[in-house]
Amino acid sequence: MFAHARKLLAATAVATVALTLSAHAADLIISTGLGKPHLWVGAHMDPFADAIEKGSNGDVKFTRFYAGELTSVGRELDALTSGTISVAAPLLAPYHEGRFPLSDVTQLPTYGTDSPMVTRAFQKLLDSEAKIKGDQTFHDYEIASKGIHVWALGATAPYSISTVKKVLKEPADFNGVPLRAGSALHTIMLEKLGATPVTMPGSQAFEAASRGTIEGLVIAISDWPSYSLQQLLRHSIVDVSIGHWESYLAISDQAWNDLTDDQKALFDKTAREVALTNAQEWEARVGTVRDESIAKDGGEFTSINDLSPAMKAHVETAAAETWKAWIEKTEANGHPARATAKLYAELIQAEGGKLPAGVAEYLAQ
Repeated sequence: MFAHARKLLAATAVATVALTLSAHAADLIISTGLGKPHLWVGAHMDPFADAIEKGSNGDVKFTRFYAGELTSVGRELDALTSGTISVAAPLLAPYHEGRFPLSDVTQLPTYGTDSPMVTRAFQKLLDSEAKIKGDQTFHDYEIASKGIHVWALGATAPYSISTVKKVLKEPADFNGVPLRAGSALHTIMLEKLGATPVTMPGSQAFEAASRGTIEGLVIAISDWPSYSLQQLLRHSIVDVSIGHWESYLAISDQAWNDLTDDQKALFDKTAREVALTNAQEWEARVGTVRDESIAKDGGEFTSINDLSPAMKAHVETAAAETWKAWIEKTEANGHPARATAKLYAELIQAEGGKLPAGVAEYLAQ
């Protein structure tokens, strides 16, 4: 009788331990629409998932999907809220038309900015308690109602204007030239320059440039290898940032709420750390790609400071006008773009970045 009781107690204890462990375990589906060569995959998604699995002693595990195997670029939010995936790495907000109206603020043109600076500034924007509309912070307005928790990615390196054959030396050289724009904000900048924007994701740019559908792109130089563009692009204007592409590592509220407090703390800590490591990768690759392009393909990288005074003034004016146009267009659609731009401007200047001439005065009005 006593032996039977001991066996029953032992079995109950084992079952209790197993139940406790299973309650703390989490099997999450993590998905990206990007391919493995992209720095937001090989240098962000995978290191993040590896670190969480290791840091949780295997209690949190990921099933990983790549290159749109489960959900494509621009469909990440729907996949998260429907429960198709647990984590989007990344959720590319600018491809979700109209749903994240303020998130492309980091694509506003700046000077002297790099990936780590923008990553820190964007995470601070997400964390900020400053109100941009009524009692709403940036996070309240842009994220809170969407059923997700988010963190900044490592921002891309500065976006530059790069072409296949045409050399852009004077303002008139932009006239009517078809250039790829990756977002609505890039479209504004190209229109201000006098070019013809052609909106498309980076994955379509190689074919379009090969066929001559576009003459060049607005894109980060460090992103060329992700789309094999180093085989095509030869002429780039640098030292003026056509913004930096930022977006989100996102987990659904449902998946988040199933995590323990310790797992949530690990998730938050790891997301912040990996974003900064990823930003350093973006920045380091700029030099590597430039050196290889110069050595192997005869690539040319011309500083805006080495252009003619007329060309430099043309680009600088377009950069300033892009801030104004984005703010006024977004405000006309009912969103607090001015307050968001002003807050971001303060954060990026605190990191050491500079605004185009006239922007600070415009924001102060």
